[in-house]
Amino acid sequence: MTPKEQSAFVDAYCQNGDAPENHVRGFLALIESNQDIPYDEYYTGIADALSIWHSAIKYQIEQQRTAA
Repeated sequence: MTPKEQSAFVDAYCQNGDAPENHVRGFLALIESNQDIPYDEYYTGIADALSIWHSAIKYQIEQQRTAA
């Protein structure tokens, strides 16, 4: 994810999810650095949201390709 995409995800998750911002940013940092994800009470929800986020982006890209 680009820094702009990360900021957008963090903002969206913090408005709709239940994890503090530092946990969301920490999770993304672990993902970006390809590290193992340790247990954290918030990480399952963040991982689920990130998966949905990526699916939504993929859907939008596919829609733009078929419209062109």
